[in-house]
Amino acid sequence: MARSLLTVLLSLTFVACTSGAAKDASSTDVKPAGKSGIFASADRSLASGTRVNATIESALSSRTNKPGETVRASVSSDVKNARGTVVIPAGSTVQLTIEQLEPGSDQVRSEGRLNLVVNSVTVKGQVYPVSANLSPVPHSMKGRGITTDEAARVGAGTAIGAIVGQAIGKNTKSTVIGGAVGTVAGGAVAVRYAYRDVIVSAGTPIVFTLERSLNVSAR
Repeated sequence: MARSLLTVLLSLTFVACTSGAAKDASSTDVKPAGKSGIFASADRSLASGTRVNATIESALSSRTNKPGETVRASVSSDVKNARGTVVIPAGSTVQLTIEQLEPGSDQVRSEGRLNLVVNSVTVKGQVYPVSANLSPVPHSMKGRGITTDEAARVGAGTAIGAIVGQAIGKNTKSTVIGGAVGTVAGGAVAVRYAYRDVIVSAGTPIVFTLERSLNVSAR
């Protein structure tokens, strides 16, 4: 009788221990899964202040391009967050818009105007709006030469000079001298107004800094 009772007690103790261990194992398995999910989500974001390097894909010029047009650039190198995870892979497309693009002249603004705005970045086919500060874009200036309008100014100067010379001198010589003076004056006006175009070559490097954090979905 005593042996039977002892056997029952030992069996109950074994079952209780087995059940407790199973519960502990179950609760232990659940916790890491939750934590890893949180970390995975955090790994796909870039903090404000992150710098992105890219290159302009196609050339643009103040002679042929206009404000409002789209400009595309390609990310030059992988952009990683603080944990070392690649959030924007190299080769991702950056879309920009021309806000200002004007030629320069001595009369208006010798260096012209160039202002591009970063709109979005495409990562693995998904477009993400971006708020960023774009550093000054490297560019060159190229003279157009004498355009039709500028040639007209030279012609107008010649004609006016000839008329004035004739009115003053009352002879052919005065007319010729007046015309020559007018040509010089007209040429000076044309040079003053001559345009120099802003040129951004294909492959030009650009750098922009995120003004807000960017979250990219894991795929």
